[in-house]
Amino acid sequence: MLGITSKAKAQQVDLLYFTDAHRIFPVEDVPGGRGGVARLKTITDSIRQENQNTFLIHGGDLAGGVLFGGMYKGWPMIRAFNQIPLDLCNFGQHEFDFGSAHAASLVKKSKFKWFSTNLQSPSGKPFADVPHYIIHNFNGIRVAFIGLTDAMNTTLNDGGVVQENLKKAISEVLPQIKSQHPDWIIAVTQTDLETNRKLLNAFPQIDFVFTEEEHEYNSNVFYQGKRPIIAPAGNMSSVAHVILRKTGRPSVEIIPLDSTVSSDPQLRKLEVFYRNDMNQKLSEPLARLEVPLSFREGITGESATGNLIADAFRAAYHSDVALINGGGIRANVPAGTFTLKSARSLLPFGNKLCLVKITGNQLEKLIKANVNSKTGQLFQVSGIKYTYQLESDSLSVYRNGTPLPPNDSISVTLNNYILNRTPNQFQRIIGENNPKAMLDYEALKHYALKNKVLHPQKEGRLTIISE
Repeated sequence: MLGITSKAKAQQVDLLYFTDAHRIFPVEDVPGGRGGVARLKTITDSIRQENQNTFLIHGGDLAGGVLFGGMYKGWPMIRAFNQIPLDLCNFGQHEFDFGSAHAASLVKKSKFKWFSTNLQSPSGKPFADVPHYIIHNFNGIRVAFIGLTDAMNTTLNDGGVVQENLKKAISEVLPQIKSQHPDWIIAVTQTDLETNRKLLNAFPQIDFVFTEEEHEYNSNVFYQGKRPIIAPAGNMSSVAHVILRKTGRPSVEIIPLDSTVSSDPQLRKLEVFYRNDMNQKLSEPLARLEVPLSFREGITGESATGNLIADAFRAAYHSDVALINGGGIRANVPAGTFTLKSARSLLPFGNKLCLVKITGNQLEKLIKANVNSKTGQLFQVSGIKYTYQLESDSLSVYRNGTPLPPNDSISVTLNNYILNRTPNQFQRIIGENNPKAMLDYEALKHYALKNKVLHPQKEGRLTIISE
């Protein structure tokens, strides 16, 4: 029986796939927690013991995104993934939250292989010299991997990486892949479900898709015809286990990384070290927060949290106006003691605050360009109020209770993420490389320390009228 089992295992490939690995230790928002590299190693080791043809894949996003990722910028994840070890990694947008040079440095420190089919350097060469695709031979079962990263406009744009059109990138590599006669072609993607469906419709050669999370807590397996689109839950909460054979349909199982999975002892020590290190660094009390802060309402409308942060930004440079995109605010904070951890949880990216001079007309155009966003680009503001009429597509901006004159010169504080996304050439008083440029969470820290008591509320600073 043992011989038959070993032979059967040699004729199959066990793929393990996870995504969204921003923090090294479990997220403690459910009983027993979810995720963590120590549990991931336990699952990986157990399946590798059964089949040497086991391949561990990360879909992307191991830096930025959350407080831990903002503080440590992906380095602990590289260390942990080297130890497991990981086999293959695609790029997420958050790998570029600290610039393209930082993303390239993560690649250099990795013992595992990175790849990307559609991310390029400005010269047209592959970003960080990674391969466009991977073909791996598992004892005669040849598996090809395509790596795709979409929505690079949601991360820091420093000009060091270029996102090629997804369909164009696939069209360029498919002939090369097909010439090597793979048994399976798998797309590893950082994009949304609708785009994945369109890619499968456009390219019947792709057998299935590993993609980013559709839900934070729930894993999903969608189908386009008979081809699966596999989306494990966020924050490394689960692993997709896919079994491939030479022929036949893939077998798909979702394995939760919950408290029923034991933790690898060595990686558990690493988790505990970083948890303690982070808590020690963030324990400083700053102020008393009299109301809880919620971040999600700032995606589509005014939020008290957004008002607080915009006020802090405006105070940092004593500007006329301040802006913060709602998607840049990333956590809920309970009422009580407002600590440095609270500030950094709200603003985990560590963006630089910039000061620009623009006209009233330029400010209005900037706000209007983002007012219909449902993905986090809507501006929370300080120093002005604005009203947008959806039906007539009209925007009115008020300062000190009166309409904003179009030719007035206005000083505006905004972060480098917003500034680098705008096509306008604003007059920069303090740019991101200026020694005076302040980190966003430092501005919030100083504001909290100065005010001692925080009680933000909605004040009608932005109004969107849909009818």
